[in-house]
Amino acid sequence: MTRMKLAAAAALSSLALLTGCATPLAGKTPDEATRKVMLQNWQNASYNFDAQIGFDKLVFTDRDSKLAQPDIADTIDQVGRAVRVNVSGAVDAPNGRVEAIPELRFERRNLLASIKVPLQFHAQDMSLLVDPSAVDLFLPSLRKQSGKFIRAKLPAEMASQIPLKAMYQAMPKIIDDAYAQADKQAFSFQPLDAYAGEIGAHYKLRMDLSREQEQKLTLQMLDGLAKVAREQAKQPDDKSGAEAMIRLVQSLVKLDPASGNKSRTVSDIYASRGGDLLALRQKVHVEAPEFSGDAYVNVRYSHYGKPQFVYQLSENDIVDFDKLDMPDWLKDTDKLLPGEHAEAPAAAAAAEPQAQAAQPQAKSKKKRKARRAQ
Repeated sequence: MTRMKLAAAAALSSLALLTGCATPLAGKTPDEATRKVMLQNWQNASYNFDAQIGFDKLVFTDRDSKLAQPDIADTIDQVGRAVRVNVSGAVDAPNGRVEAIPELRFERRNLLASIKVPLQFHAQDMSLLVDPSAVDLFLPSLRKQSGKFIRAKLPAEMASQIPLKAMYQAMPKIIDDAYAQADKQAFSFQPLDAYAGEIGAHYKLRMDLSREQEQKLTLQMLDGLAKVAREQAKQPDDKSGAEAMIRLVQSLVKLDPASGNKSRTVSDIYASRGGDLLALRQKVHVEAPEFSGDAYVNVRYSHYGKPQFVYQLSENDIVDFDKLDMPDWLKDTDKLLPGEHAEAPAAAAAAEPQAQAAQPQAKSKKKRKARRAQ
């Protein structure tokens, strides 16, 4: 009896181990695994991220351009390699808060220059908060608010036209549908490398897309968002607001000249045993008639479920943009905008010749009255 119990316990333990080894990506094809990782990353949008963006090579190839001259071309290539954008931040989608701290760096052996602009976006009131200390040398009024973030909000009428919640809820299906339409041959499993061991990844997936394939993927996602915005619009023919902005981005993507089949983006996706996205490393090759270049985008994800924000802001740490005492040269900028301010001078200019024409008529009438009186 004891032996039977021990055997049963051993069998149950073995079964538990086997089922415990099963993961959300087990048994999936490369394209299905990639879709699962991307979908899970969006659904669990609560994490920290660190990204680096830069160039490994930048060469102008247009022989008719001065930029293609050897000395100038070499300088441009060296400058391109020395410039890098670092972005650290936190995403807390369930609570509608995103923090991003972009830093532009120019770095060579004996030279370092950088500028950093911390940002936060709060979905509840559609506000963007900016730390202006990087530019307050040019705006003395900002120095009076030293240490405070400047807050700018979308007008309530405009904010009401952006169905942010509905678009966020629709994104999982939009992402899955878009990736499902991509060429399955573009996806593959890759052997784990040293970087996978460094970050504790159990899977390495590769997505190799041509410029045309990548453009098609982006356009399909934008089209899905535009449909959601249209469905949520207060009026069926209302194309202002969110849909108009998305369509504008779509047109820009379409207008972007195709770079040919030689332009490609190779994305290495590192995932945990449970399917969480741990890192994304991209190599982007761009080849156009005017220039060619090799860029990289590296993103590392961490603190899943418990994002850590650098700035914990209260109302005492914030000043609204419309309450700032702006300098005169900024106050006068509204006169340059079309609208009432622009129409007033035009109306005055149009009225001036009429007034001038009326003056001689008034004088002639006075002369006739004087003659009659005589």
